[in-house]
Amino acid sequence: MTERFHTATLVMLSLLISATPALAGSKPEPLATLRLLKDERGPIKVKTRSEEGVSLRVVFDTAAANSILFDHRRTNGVGDRLPDGRFVYFPFTDRLIDFQQLDWFALKLGDHMFHSNSWVYGPWKATGLFPGRAEPNYDVIAGRDVFANFVVAVDPEKRRVKLYESGLDLTARYDTVLDLVDLNPLMGVRVTVNRTDTGELSEKLMIIDTGFPGVLLFANEEELVRLQADEFTAPADTLGDAILAPGRLQLGDLEFKEQVALVVSKGAFEADGVIGAGFLANFSYAFDLSSQKLYLSEVR
Repeated sequence: MTERFHTATLVMLSLLISATPALAGSKPEPLATLRLLKDERGPIKVKTRSEEGVSLRVVFDTAAANSILFDHRRTNGVGDRLPDGRFVYFPFTDRLIDFQQLDWFALKLGDHMFHSNSWVYGPWKATGLFPGRAEPNYDVIAGRDVFANFVVAVDPEKRRVKLYESGLDLTARYDTVLDLVDLNPLMGVRVTVNRTDTGELSEKLMIIDTGFPGVLLFANEEELVRLQADEFTAPADTLGDAILAPGRLQLGDLEFKEQVALVVSKGAFEADGVIGAGFLANFSYAFDLSSQKLYLSEVR
């Protein structure tokens, strides 16, 4: 009896041990999956709904300290609105604008409902983000609080955005992982920049702004003279006169990617430039703010 029991125990242990690698190698399931709207090399934009069922176009913006609902005819009646004011700074356009607080806002993200009471709502036109438009081309900015709650994973080739539980280790699913630099309230990453117009090859600290489509480099003194600006001028004010800088950019030890950057003034930014979603579209990538990691894989 004892021998049979001992043998059965060994068999059971053997089965458990053999099953362990499969368990360890299992892939985490996303909390939500959304379709990336077709916007060639544009921001991370999806279509979803509010808790009230109102259709909303949402941009996931790593450079937004606040999550924002723009107030216009499409968003009337969305969210539980308060009269309490709150100033929001838009560093790209160097504007401080009076917004109002939302007491409660729920955004449907795939099969997951994200609730927050830290959102604001207010005028879209005053932000300067939509020059020349009769209406904004998106309704919601999902900013820092969304990125603080989820790992946001983007696959530009399959046109998918997946949200995972914050803090998950996704190292095995990507080619490389880079440390994010906290530029509170922004995030940055170190990028190797090779400018073919000047021959410069250097490492730069670049702000990651997934609400911006292109790549910006902040001007040196000579370039500021050509832009007829000083370094404290808002980047948006020199965008129309930007200097074209052809070259290549490299993240970590991945391959260099061809990129024409725009050289503009620096404004209030404490960095050397900005990389947007257009450049990141060269990769599959994921942000984890809780671990301050950026995961990257070559698009195959």
